[in-house]
Amino acid sequence: MNNPIRNLRFVWKNHRMRSALLIAIVSDIIGFTVVLFPPVQWAVDAFTAFLLLVVLGFRWQLLAALAIEVIPFLELFPAWTLVVLAMAATTNQKELD
Repeated sequence: MNNPIRNLRFVWKNHRMRSALLIAIVSDIIGFTVVLFPPVQWAVDAFTAFLLLVVLGFRWQLLAALAIEVIPFLELFPAWTLVVLAMAATTNQKELD
């Protein structure tokens, strides 16, 4: 059975997921600070999506986060961080290696 808590602990040991989580956290912080400048925020989100695709490969969950970031007023929601955490909690350890 897939244990989400064990997976979250394992994430910090996995280089790719740790990098993805740090990218997502930094992106959400920067995105929150530039919320009044939509073009800058779009550039941050596009760059974040690119970096996460490079680090994790294609994942459908990343498209969901990008869609959330595009909708006005939902960009205040830390979508990148929560999506990466959800991916970590639901991914098998074998997939992370």
